[in-house]
Amino acid sequence: MHLYPYIFKRRSTRRYDMTPLRESQLQDIRSFAKNMRPLFPAIRVEYRLDSNVRNILPVKAPHNFIISSELKEGYLENVGFLYQQMDLYLSSLGLGSCWLGMAKPSGAVDTHLEFVIVLAFGKPKDNPYRGPEGFNRKALGDIASGNDPRLEAVRLAPSASNTQNWYFVCDGGEIHAYQKLLNPVKAKFYDRFNRLDVGIALCHLYLATVEQGKDFNFTNEGMPELEGYRAIGTVG
Repeated sequence: MHLYPYIFKRRSTRRYDMTPLRESQLQDIRSFAKNMRPLFPAIRVEYRLDSNVRNILPVKAPHNFIISSELKEGYLENVGFLYQQMDLYLSSLGLGSCWLGMAKPSGAVDTHLEFVIVLAFGKPKDNPYRGPEGFNRKALGDIASGNDPRLEAVRLAPSASNTQNWYFVCDGGEIHAYQKLLNPVKAKFYDRFNRLDVGIALCHLYLATVEQGKDFNFTNEGMPELEGYRAIGTVG
């Protein structure tokens, strides 16, 4: 499935037709989930589908991915990277989806892994797409330095409260990814989400790299430090 074009048109859906999808549609979605590319292949990730979650915000969907992971270095970035592929795949099917940062499973999750986040989805009541004018995002110069056409896809990535708390540095054909460090008060709430968000942005960078016919090579070793930021990794 060609996901790249949906970077430029997907939008978060918060109003759903609560009619469940057909089982054949859900089976296609499960099949896609088996073939998503991880950022860190050694980190085990699981999901289960549930029609009900606890959410303090007024967003209800007929289906929810309840996502759990091993607690290893980079696990949040890995979850964001993986399930943004799913987010875009759902968009390619004409479905709506939304990351629910404040939602929790309604009951016990049958796994030894740690619950991470919920991705809600279903038939949207509103248009799941938007034009370029519909994106409220920072200017490219605020989230990156250097020149690389792949960075526009990164700029459009969704993030918690639309903070875009990342920074990308172009360096001789490589792109270094960083997460902005927060003061202790903000970090207590946002750091977890920001790490997921960087994974989402890296997913967009991955798809933009493949779109150019290049291999996506990611490493989190040996990259330069950047004052005020946490080093995430380098894309070759």
